[in-house]
Amino acid sequence: MGEQDQAYRLCLRVMLTAAAIMLVLMLAFRLLDLLVLVFGAIVLAVPVRALADLVTRWTGVPARLAFVTALLLIAASLALLCLLFGYRVGDQFRGLAETLPTAWSTLEGKLMSIPGGEHLVRQLRRLSPSGAGFFADIGSIALGLSAAFLDMLLVLFGAVFLASNPPLYRKGVLKLVPEARRGVVADALDDSGRALKRFLLGQLVSMTVVGLMTGVGLWMIGVPTALALGLIAGLLEAIPYAGPILAAVPGVLIALLHGPETALWAAGLYLGVQQVEGSLVMPIVQHKAVYLPPALTVFGVVAGGVVFGTVGLIFAAPLLVVSYVLVKRLYVKEALGTQTPIPGAR
Repeated sequence: MGEQDQAYRLCLRVMLTAAAIMLVLMLAFRLLDLLVLVFGAIVLAVPVRALADLVTRWTGVPARLAFVTALLLIAASLALLCLLFGYRVGDQFRGLAETLPTAWSTLEGKLMSIPGGEHLVRQLRRLSPSGAGFFADIGSIALGLSAAFLDMLLVLFGAVFLASNPPLYRKGVLKLVPEARRGVVADALDDSGRALKRFLLGQLVSMTVVGLMTGVGLWMIGVPTALALGLIAGLLEAIPYAGPILAAVPGVLIALLHGPETALWAAGLYLGVQQVEGSLVMPIVQHKAVYLPPALTVFGVVAGGVVFGTVGLIFAAPLLVVSYVLVKRLYVKEALGTQTPIPGAR
């Protein structure tokens, strides 16, 4: 009878554990959008906390005061940038929004004049009832922007709270782990945090270089709204592989209004900037930051877009960095006992 009771309890325990795992997985699936926003808050909290730590190191002020100082420095920097360039950038973006529909119509007209162009134009128009409407559907764009604005507010507030007291949330995560393994998990979290910090710094360098080179290059070949197009190229550089292609589309379309030759120059410029970034900038950045295998990056970005949508594309690369470090530290090194270099390890 005792053995039957033990078997019954074991079976019940296994069933309850399986049910709990299924419940957690179902809940996580329903909360995918929220989870990626939480990770986005973590990503933004990392540079804020890093700046606060620098303030503490340079001035010796307490951590709380350093955090407030870091927020004020960031706010002042953004306000200064808006004061110096805000009007010009806004004006160029308004010009870009007015010019893109015309550029799209010009592209359709040129495609119609070549053999097989009518079929290609029909395929493009399936994306939108009218070709120019692809850029001019203000209603849907406004709805999407409002949702994105609310998500960004959530991410910003979450980042502020996370950056204000990281040890509190770190301890909370560790309490979910068996006590015997908390030391290993703590080291893995520290490694992933350092790797993420280095990756974000390298990403900022790449985005700045690409944005400046693109903006200056487009200005030199006579493409209007070069400042706005350079800013778009710099921001979209955060999305590996897909971002540069998306950034080149409006630039080449605007250049097409000035003739096919200017469009070819613009296309060559975008291609050249990516070659310089990939051949010169990225090797230096990766040497100091974090190297991710190219194939892993490609599939990671695709997976991020498929699972999390547009927001997943934005945060796919940093999420991949954290996952890469945790897998190498907790599974390859700890579970399998295989020695492997850990990005971000001291």
